[in-house]
Amino acid sequence: MTSGHGDDRYQYAQTLRADFSSNVWFGGTPPELISHLQQNLHLIGNYPEPDAAGLCRGISDWHNVNPNQVLAFNGSVEAFYTIALAFRESVSAILYPTFAEYEDACRIHQRHLQFFRSDEAESALKSETNLFWTGNPNNPDGHIFSFQEIEGWLGKHPNTVFVVDEAYAGMVPGFASAISLTQNYPNLIVVRSLTKCCAIPGLRLGYVVASEKLASRLRKFQQPWSVNALAQEAGKFLIDYLEEHPLDTTTILQLSLDLQRSVGQLDGFHVIHSEAPFFLIEMQSGTAAGLKQFLLDEHGILVRDASNFRGLNERYFRVCTRNKKDNQLLMEGLKNYSKKLTTENTEFTQRALS
Repeated sequence: MTSGHGDDRYQYAQTLRADFSSNVWFGGTPPELISHLQQNLHLIGNYPEPDAAGLCRGISDWHNVNPNQVLAFNGSVEAFYTIALAFRESVSAILYPTFAEYEDACRIHQRHLQFFRSDEAESALKSETNLFWTGNPNNPDGHIFSFQEIEGWLGKHPNTVFVVDEAYAGMVPGFASAISLTQNYPNLIVVRSLTKCCAIPGLRLGYVVASEKLASRLRKFQQPWSVNALAQEAGKFLIDYLEEHPLDTTTILQLSLDLQRSVGQLDGFHVIHSEAPFFLIEMQSGTAAGLKQFLLDEHGILVRDASNFRGLNERYFRVCTRNKKDNQLLMEGLKNYSKKLTTENTEFTQRALS
């Protein structure tokens, strides 16, 4: 899906006051990273390592795994497409609603797909599936599968390869990553992204940690030089930076929970609880597309129309928490939209009765 994601500000001429449509950390790109890259712009004059081996060694040290278990990619999306290519003759099971690129990556390689609701994981695993895809935390609803749950899947279904997308792991307090399980289970692929927690979506940087056997299989289908020189340098820098400057995930979650509580108190908006910085909201009237345009035109706020997620309809939208000031802007916008709908409904009723 080349369009329909969050942060689609490039489609609009309006100046944004706050972007709630993207799940990227609202604090922005670390200025230390920008300074570091400015000092290393000369790197673009030469080819980078074709397999980003230096970056992969840094990642392996960071997660305490063998370097042979790590592959770097031009964002996690490239990893999904590479996985789908490497297992192109397999049957995939995908829990929904979830990130559309799992499905798109599989379809481009004419894979057979099976879809199950997010609460039907056990049914999905009992089906004839070779590859099982899930986000953890899951986008767009923020659902989190426990470490024990994932380990149970791996042990009970050794012939199924599990693709666990942990793009948002670094934004959830106390999150138990499945990466350590790659040491003992040969059927696990964990996909990670530095885009979200470091606010570098324009650099495109993701990676995979898998069992050595699966990593070797993926490596055969990986394109050389997919991670450019500046992205590799950024990755090396950020590994050390995050060790010294970890995100305050407790505060981020509290901001999310406070925003969820506030939105849930508004008439006409049902919040789907999330333990992640982002969450879904179901509107009782109106459409997400209409709300999105209203907030953009009247308040300079961008939200994510979630109607194009499988299993959701035109009344769902997603937001990702920002700071208190921006969150208050969103609340004002939602209140004004609710008033607008009430006025329109009253006028419609009066016309119908006249």
